[in-house]
Amino acid sequence: MPGQHTYGRAHRRLRAEYAVLVAAGMYTCARCGKWIQPGEPWDLDHRDDDRSQYLGPSHRRCNRATAGRRKPKPSRRWVL
Repeated sequence: MPGQHTYGRAHRRLRAEYAVLVAAGMYTCARCGKWIQPGEPWDLDHRDDDRSQYLGPSHRRCNRATAGRRKPKPSRRWVL
């Protein structure tokens, strides 16, 4: 699917571990703090400042809303 990330085995394994608890209604969103309801779409969320580390489960809408708020990478400085 276009725009969909491909995650490695470690990510998929960790998400599967969380999935059991999220499906049981035992997790709150790492972004907004509200409960993730069983059956509600969710993502295994990364830290904004270090994508090699995880925040934990987040509502899909909360996680994906952060994409536009991430700090922009500095552009190359042009010298005239």
